[in-house]
Formats: sequence, C-alpha cells, structure tokens
Amino acid sequence: MEAFQALRSVLPLAFSSGINLYLTILVVGLSVRFGWVPNAPPGLDVFAALPMLIGAGIFYILEFFADKIQFVDNLWDIIHTFIRPVGAVIIATASLTGIEAEVLDATAGMVGVDPGTGIVAAVIAGGVALISHGGKTGTRTAVNITSPAENLSNIVISLLEDLLVAVVVFLALLFPLAANVLSVTLLVVIVIFVPLLLRWSWFTAGALLARLKAVAHKVQQPDRLPPEHAALLSGQTPRLVSRCRAQNIRQMSGRRGYLVLVADTLTFTYSRWFRLRAWSLERERITSVALHRRTLLLVLEVHYRNERQQPHTVRFVFTRDREPLVARFAEQVAVSEQLPAESR
Repeated sequence: MEAFQALRSVLPLAFSSGINLYLTILVVGLSVRFGWVPNAPPGLDVFAALPMLIGAGIFYILEFFADKIQFVDNLWDIIHTFIRPVGAVIIATASLTGIEAEVLDATAGMVGVDPGTGIVAAVIAGGVALISHGGKTGTRTAVNITSPAENLSNIVISLLEDLLVAVVVFLALLFPLAANVLSVTLLVVIVIFVPLLLRWSWFTAGALLARLKAVAHKVQQPDRLPPEHAALLSGQTPRLVSRCRAQNIRQMSGRRGYLVLVADTLTFTYSRWFRLRAWSLERERITSVALHRRTLLLVLEVHYRNERQQPHTVRFVFTRDREPLVARFAEQVAVSEQLPAESR
C-alpha cells in the first residue's frame, strides 16, 4: 500500500512544489512528524527532521512576504524557476526511497514496471513542477501589469495559492486519487493558457531591463513600422508608432505588436497563427483615455463603445523607457477628440 500511495502522490506533490516548494515541504514534514497522515511513504521521513522543518519554515516566511509585494513576487518567481522543479524531483525521489523494490514486485506483472521507475517519476515530477511554476509566474505577471500599486490582488492570490498548496499536499498524502484528479485538472487549465502566461512573463523580464535603461535613456521618437505591418493600414500614413502588448481583447490579448495612430483610427497590428492581423478602433467610438504608470510598465487604457454601444476597455502595455512616446499617444488621442484624459 505504501508503494502505491507513494507513486500516486508524486504528481500532486510535484504540482504543489511548482507553486510553493517550501510550504509543500513544511506541510509534508509536519504531517509526518506529528502523525497527521497514517502510512505515509517512509522516504518522506527525511522532511520531518527538525533541521529540514526549520529551513523550510524560514524560507516559507520569506516567500510569504515576497509573494505579496507587487513585482517582488515576479523576481522571486524568476529566481525559483529552477529551484522548484529540482525540489519536486527531490521530493519524488525521497517518496520512492526504500520502496522501489516493493513497487517492482507488486506491479511488474500487472503494468510492466521496469527498474527505471524512480527515474521516470523524477522526470515527471520536474516537468509537472515546471508547468505549475510557469502558470503561477505568468498569472502573477498578468495581474501585476494591470493592477495599481495599492491593489490587494497580490495578497489575495498569494493566500489562495497557499491554501491550494496545503489542500493538494494533504490530499496527496490522505486521498491520492482525489489529489491527482485535482492536479491534472489544474494542469490542463494551465497548459491551455500557458502560451499567454509565458508571453507576459518574458515581457516583464524585458520590462525590468528597460526600467534600468530608462534611467539613462528614454525613447522619444516613434518606432519604424515594418512594411508588412504598414500594408495593413490601407495606405494611411501613421502619426505615431510604438511597440507594445495588448490586453483585454480576446483574440490579441498578450500579443506583441505595434500601436499605430492615424488620422481617425487607433490600430494595433500583430501576428497570430503566422498571419499578420490588425485591430482597429475608430476615434469617434473612444470615450476616454488614461495613462497609468506602474513600477515597471506603462498602461495606456482606452475606454470606448463597442459595436453594440456597450462600454469596453482595451489596454496597451509599454516598457517604462517609452514614457515620452506613450504620453504623446495619450495626449494626441485625447486632444484630437477633446476626450477626458487622466495620467497617474
């Protein structure tokens, strides 16, 4: 029974490690040390040792606070890109320590398990942790980009993540089947959205470098619109052009492209499925414009009415070194139509 429980616990423990490695170790160690979980895999005893619990506790406290500060959580996640998957591999290996022979004897005739069971489990654990880590990192990035500095989103999301990790770990030790169902379901959701989440993660990494560069140099002149993108403007001459990412429009959310201001239209050109596309908004439909200055990023928020005359908002996200250029976008869109404009 211990052998089967150990194998069934590998995936959910790896999933929780990708979100919060130190809390995973802490919950496993405390559960084993105080006997909260009967028949726990013997290899997990190593996490019940007092030095291990103290170390995991210290690092969990550090993560508890770092995870709730805007953009500090992103930096913490970047540092842990390799630490969490490696930690998941260690936990998977430890859970199978001392019982692999039992696993082979009990399952070889039924499912053909070979001596590489431990290696396969470790590889799976590392991959699962990397996926869940990518999901967490990308989600945090997307939230930080659009949330004001005083927003409580980081705190709420961090607490929910800690709760999820605790639940998954307890289920992995007590009810492995339920833990696997929950973990696989969440992994599928993450995999579906991981391209979008990774786009925001890479963008934030670039934004950090741009923030440092902005100290010495800021972009004043419009970008040069590539000819293939210019072809989408139907011969119109752009007044302003800047690279950015779009958000809040389903078909282009998170995609990189060029925001273009022409005489009567605001256009975003981008690539999707290896084809260039253009999203356009007539100036007469715009109701207001706002420029929000975040720690690492600038968000140009455009409020407008869609085809059904319903209010909607689209956001264009820029790196901080483009502040003069983005300010020109906000001013010209607002001034040309005498729109309400705000900047903060």
